[in-house]
This record gives sequence, structure tokens and C-alpha cells, in this order.
Amino acid sequence: MIKLERNVWHYIGLVFLFTYAIQIIAISIADEDNFLVQILMGFMMFIPAIVTIIHLIKTKQGLTYINWRFDKPKFILLSLFLPILITLLGILVFEHTGLASNNVFLINNGQVHSIEIPLIFGSNPQSIPFFFVNFLITGILFSLITSFLTIGEEIGWRGFLQKKLIEKNSLFKSLTFLGFLWGIWHFPLIINGFNYPEYPLLGAFLFFPLTTIFISYFLGWLTINSKSIWPAVCAHAVINSVMILLFEMDFEENKLEGNFSIVGLWLIIGIISFYLISKKAIQNL
Repeated sequence: MIKLERNVWHYIGLVFLFTYAIQIIAISIADEDNFLVQILMGFMMFIPAIVTIIHLIKTKQGLTYINWRFDKPKFILLSLFLPILITLLGILVFEHTGLASNNVFLINNGQVHSIEIPLIFGSNPQSIPFFFVNFLITGILFSLITSFLTIGEEIGWRGFLQKKLIEKNSLFKSLTFLGFLWGIWHFPLIINGFNYPEYPLLGAFLFFPLTTIFISYFLGWLTINSKSIWPAVCAHAVINSVMILLFEMDFEENKLEGNFSIVGLWLIIGIISFYLISKKAIQNL
């Protein structure tokens, strides 16, 4: 059983109530390119932050309950660099194994060409090392911009709820439950074909919740070690803006296997992350 104060359960209920209402409205419009839908999706990402701030003020805990500190910049660098590196490796592995075709770039004779995404230093044919730096810097800059949106979620998830869970539960229970909540928080969108249009049921009940649980270990590792929400904000932005390229690979008839493979990739990252957190916790005993 998960242990939480009653008012924290009320907090979770309010976050889900308001978020599901927004998602249902967006789904009823049934057009992802509609400007109103995009506004609603952006506003939805701030619901955890809004409810958290109201809760902290109402319960007189104050906004200092959130770890705003910024004194371990190496974790910011890790939060930006690691997901981008994992994305590139994932693309190369999926293509090399024949699981999917890469429509983002092609590598031939030591050159990267047919680059289909805008890069800060241009998308003309370039050497592999130059492309790597180009891709990395572009991903970091774009993610820093989009982190304006992910801070809305991370104030609620890692800033508030993760701390509340760890105060009364084991680390494993806390991060797993938080990841599960985070996954089903998207349920109306996923069950209606968002992210997994070919497999909405598997996406809503299996792929997405498992993925967010494993990502929760990774973001938990960043947050706990840095004692700050900012690395999670940045990593979340990279996942949303750069790692989406893995989903956009051409899996053709291997789409189901591709979805399982992406979950498997996050499983590996999650296991390593949780091991690192647990190892540090043991050392601090």
C-alpha cells in the first residue's frame, strides 16, 4: 500500500480531475493541429504546478518545499546530454538491427547526409563528428526552450509529489507509483490514439505506463542526486523534443516490436538509474 497524507490524495485527485477535463475537451475537437487544442495541451502541462502551488500555500508549507536550488550544474549537463546520446544510439541500433529505417539522417562513407531536421550549424552533408556536435547543441538549445512547458509538470511530479512519496514510502515504491500516476495522467489521450495510433489499448495500459515508470527512475536519479527540480525539467524537455525521433522512425511491419523495443530501452536506463540511486543510499547509511 502507498502511504500518503489525506490532503496529498486530494491533491492527486484534483490534478487528475482538471487534466482529464482538458484532455476530453481536446479529444472532442479531434484535430491535433487545431490552435485551441495546442493551447489546451500546453495549459494541461501546467496543471500539476498550479495545483501544487495552491496546495502549498493552503497548507502553509510554502513554495520553499520545492527544491529550487541550482548548485550542481553537472546534473543539468547530464540531464541534457544523456537523453540526446541515448536517442542517437537508439536510432543507430534500431537501424543496424533492421528493426526500423532512419528517416532523420543517413550515414555513408564517413559522411552524414540527407538530414531531414533543422540543425543549428546547418543540415548540409557533414562529417560524423561534426554532425554529432551539431545534433547535440541543437537538441540542447531546443530542449532549453521547451523546458518552459515541462517545468509545469515537474513542479508537481518531481518537485512536490516525489518528495511526499519518499517521506512515507520506500524509494522503489515511491518512484514506481509516481511513474504509474504520470503514465495514467495521459490516459484519455493515449487511449484515443495519441503516441500509439496503431495500438491505443496496448499504449494506454502497457507501453506508456511502463515507459513513464522507467523514466521516473531516471528523473528520480537526477532529482535526488542534485536536490533540485531543474535537471528533471531539462531531461523531460529533451525526452519530449528529441527522443520523440525514436517513435518517428519507420518501423513498417515491425511497429509492435518497435514499441516494445523503446520500452526495453527505457527499462535498461531505468534499471541503471535505480541502481545508482540505491548504491548512493547504501553508501550514506
